[in-house]
Amino acid sequence: MGNSMDRLGIFGGTFNPIHNGHLSLCVQLADALDIPRVLLIPTAIPPHKRVKELASGEQRLAMCRLAAQADARFAVSDLELRRQGSSYTVETLRQLEAMYPDTRLYLFLGTDMFLTVQSWYRAEEIFKRAFLAAGARHEGDEHLMKEHLARLKGLGAQGEIVPCRVREISSTQVRAMRKEGRSLRGIVPPAVVEYMENRGLYLPKEGGGDADG
Repeated sequence: MGNSMDRLGIFGGTFNPIHNGHLSLCVQLADALDIPRVLLIPTAIPPHKRVKELASGEQRLAMCRLAAQADARFAVSDLELRRQGSSYTVETLRQLEAMYPDTRLYLFLGTDMFLTVQSWYRAEEIFKRAFLAAGARHEGDEHLMKEHLARLKGLGAQGEIVPCRVREISSTQVRAMRKEGRSLRGIVPPAVVEYMENRGLYLPKEGGGDADG
């Protein structure tokens, strides 16, 4: 990897909301792979999961921008929100290649996403366009992910598994804690918490709560 090409990390997600687990993964992958810039890209419509309490694209983008202030390497892109429709990673990579010629793209992935990446839309094209940088949360994950990487290499992928210490937290848990009025200190960046509070995001619906769970 010691060539003159620029390196750009890409981390996409629903970010509903973005939290310190996301940021910690990005910091550790960027440190380990010496990546000077990381783009956080909120999805428009996530193709891999259905989310009931989805904040607007504008709100999720704003929260990402506030969170990105934590590290000078971070920037935020509204590429997928502007494109609308289902947010397919392969289309994002095509756009980024055109925008950043002579740049090697590193697709940042957590454990769960990495273990399903072969089933994504046009996965083999993804493997041609981006180096897979995956963070393993536990030793058990690391072993499993290295085995999986060996299989992906048979499909043309290149990648590296990086042991990461990432707090076990999900956006679903953050939303549940917010509804219960629990403190999000140390879990969500303070500026993001303030944004959620100012806009009343992820609070129980008035009059009857969540009938559908």
